[in-house]
Amino acid sequence: MRRPITRFSFFRLFLIVTTIVILTSYSRAIVPLAEPSLPQRLALADLVVVGKVTALEPDLVQASPLLKIPGVGKIPYQVAVISMQTSILGGGSPRQLRVGYVVLPSASKESQLKYRRLARVKLAEGQGGCFFLAKHPEESFHVAQAAYDFLDESKTKNYAKKLAEIKHDAELLRDPDAGLQSKSPADRLRTAAMLIFSQSRGILTALAEAEWKEDEAPLELSPFSLFMRLDLTPEDGWNPPPNVTGQIAAAKKWLAENSGKYRIPKYVPEN
Repeated sequence: MRRPITRFSFFRLFLIVTTIVILTSYSRAIVPLAEPSLPQRLALADLVVVGKVTALEPDLVQASPLLKIPGVGKIPYQVAVISMQTSILGGGSPRQLRVGYVVLPSASKESQLKYRRLARVKLAEGQGGCFFLAKHPEESFHVAQAAYDFLDESKTKNYAKKLAEIKHDAELLRDPDAGLQSKSPADRLRTAAMLIFSQSRGILTALAEAEWKEDEAPLELSPFSLFMRLDLTPEDGWNPPPNVTGQIAAAKKWLAENSGKYRIPKYVPEN
């Protein structure tokens, strides 16, 4: 279990990091063009395990996408049965896991095209490696969302080295206070980065799940006012309409599409 983050943790975080910027185009796009770093994948995952695909369930499962898509309801998932060898992050887990990934039926219809960008994973019986997984909020399986959420041990260059790095980072994330006080500058920075990744998602998710009321929009602590403090730009995909009603709708849409991807930059004085 991850230890709670104390005020001291964040004080150390600000001392360590003078400027945290948005990392690569991953932070600014719905579909990342580059693979995120291993620490970023680790920080954003609900469960990280080493395992092997033992079977593919014969029937597809219709379930909601993790990211809401206007006009799209439930979509098809192929579910793979994973024999777990090692749990790296996420607490105690059963020896077998159900891992879903979005698939496209052979027919091409407009509704299917809307979620085509989510069909980025394909597993096969016998594949083994490291899985970065998100818990589906409604179903009894975890989800591999992108091709880089699975490191195939037979195809990934320097797999053993990368797996050791993932395990080390997981130790840092389990005790972030210790990570931020480490004698190693590299460990302090990696801990700080992972906290930034994970805290950004929590902040944006809280805004997305709040109750938005147009008459309360001007209030300092309204979801809309807090959202506007992010100071988003067109480069972030934020192009709001001129009226408040439209802006609220646009803000909620932006959060639904970006809460798991955008990283809130932190700028602090050097001294």
